[in-house]
Amino acid sequence: MSSAIEAAVYAQHAVEVAMLWVSRDVAVDDSAYDLPSITELDERIEANLDGLRMAGDSGWLACVAALKQAEAGEIFAASALAVERCDLKSIAALLDLASKSEAYTRGQVGALGWVSLDAVKRILPGLLDDSCPPALHYLGISACAAQRFDPGAALGYALVSEDLTLRASACRAAGELGRSDLTTELRRMWQNPDASIRFFAAWSGALLGDAEATNVLFAFAKEGGPFARAACRTAVRRADPATALSTVQALTRMDPRVGLAGAAALGDPAVVPWILDCMTTPELARAAGAALAAITGIDLTLSRFRGRAPKGFVSGPNDDPSDENVAMDPEHTSPWPIPEAIGAWWKTEAKRFSRGTRYIAGKAVSHEWLEEVLRSGSQPLRAAAAEELLIRRHRASLFPTTAPGARQEQALGNG
Repeated sequence: MSSAIEAAVYAQHAVEVAMLWVSRDVAVDDSAYDLPSITELDERIEANLDGLRMAGDSGWLACVAALKQAEAGEIFAASALAVERCDLKSIAALLDLASKSEAYTRGQVGALGWVSLDAVKRILPGLLDDSCPPALHYLGISACAAQRFDPGAALGYALVSEDLTLRASACRAAGELGRSDLTTELRRMWQNPDASIRFFAAWSGALLGDAEATNVLFAFAKEGGPFARAACRTAVRRADPATALSTVQALTRMDPRVGLAGAAALGDPAVVPWILDCMTTPELARAAGAALAAITGIDLTLSRFRGRAPKGFVSGPNDDPSDENVAMDPEHTSPWPIPEAIGAWWKTEAKRFSRGTRYIAGKAVSHEWLEEVLRSGSQPLRAAAAEELLIRRHRASLFPTTAPGARQEQALGNG
């Protein structure tokens, strides 16, 4: 029986794990983070998880108590311990709780990607059996995708499930796992009424070498919506350069934000003058800065390039209950560029770049440089490099840039 002091320590560990994981969930897509900083954050999470593990049942009870005011982080902490304890009953109970919100589900899936593959393998039979309900099957497929562990025939069964969420996750997993044998099945999903299924089927198809998948992705980019920018980025990487450039130019007139995403993925310095023009528009300035940095490698955190937000500028959610804009600005941590200073920089640096050549982080795209970006680039650039490497067949599966940092370091030969 733990003392009151010990119980308070365990409770604090549970709180720290939850808070740190929520921060990490944002950090893995944030340009302010790279692999070393993600690894440092992960070490703090793991240290607190160790405190809960060593506490045994008392640590588990601390996680259960935290679920009374559950958020995604608390779901993550409890799920991680439940999986490591091979506690299927608790995992099922957490699944019921996680099903109440997408954020909760992210916490549970995050835990399945966090714990060791050996721990996940112990529970996979209960998640991938033909008789298990779709919600459990979804967890099994998501766990395999996060761990980059091929579930074999179970993935094919998930692709034809009547459950839309499970089918969408299977479409996504096919690309992440490099299952090129499933491209025919993925093609059948391109006309599906469900946008998530349609998008992930085309996204995976493009990663796996299906050139026609770019047409579906470009349609998403032109229509707008939550998948537009991701669709544009992947389509541009997969399409032939001439088609990619002309489509990006068309998108710059239809939706500048989508156009900027495509321009960054294209990496052709031919689009830089337009990017510089976008920097003079407050709503586009930070996205334009991110696109320029993705192509040229310019460090916008330097004081001579970094400015301040325009007076009165508001982006993303605010305190007004009548405002329907609740989405987080994807560039909320990006620097505000100083257009004049950056324009002057480009005048002197432009000669280093050749039109018609694709660049990422300041160097021409090549196998060797993409591998280096995986090691040293910012998180968004690392994700871009991972897609490029799979499309070029330099890797058999999509490198997991959101996996635990130590695991990534080991896979890259850094550990």
